[in-house]
Amino acid sequence: MAFFSQLIKDFSWLAKGFSRFRKDFSQPKKDNSKKEDLIDFDTMYDGVDKLGIRGYKMTHLEACKKIWHDYVPKSGQSNCVQGELLRQLEALRGEAQDNGNINWDDDFEFFCDFIRKTLLESGIFESDVRSKLDGCLTIIKRRGKYAYSYNHGQISDDTVNPMLFAYVYDDLYDYIADAIAIYDKSKGGPVPYAEEPSILR
Repeated sequence: MAFFSQLIKDFSWLAKGFSRFRKDFSQPKKDNSKKEDLIDFDTMYDGVDKLGIRGYKMTHLEACKKIWHDYVPKSGQSNCVQGELLRQLEALRGEAQDNGNINWDDDFEFFCDFIRKTLLESGIFESDVRSKLDGCLTIIKRRGKYAYSYNHGQISDDTVNPMLFAYVYDDLYDYIADAIAIYDKSKGGPVPYAEEPSILR
């Protein structure tokens, strides 16, 4: 139980959701395998190292703060693209870090697709940056869909890997945030955004 307690401490999102896995983990295994061997921690970084941005630190923090202050409302969608991009990104970050993607749904998938399409088709990023942005959003979306599949009984307790529920480190999200700041600077002002009526988050 000591190992599992430390796991919950290090990944608080794991403790908030997926109660079926927690209960299963507390039971002794018939083959007496070490609990450390039941989780492949390195899989948390699946795909990340290939992007070359593991440990990335945001360089446009003040610009992002300004976008948030000027364009992101206290509730609901933004009326400009820059604000909505950052609002959606932080919703994805919060869901992963706070909840382990337990609430993943079509809105979060829409966020991944909208951010990807807007940034990659903006024409302001070189191909290597576009490739990294695409990779970041692919990882975020893939983790969310994995969590959704487990939470809806499509992945069994015997085969689940909790490291794949959500990507909880800041580097991917910070890389995308910097791209949003660059996008904002390139536009020279707010780009109108029409509210998407199907989005509830």
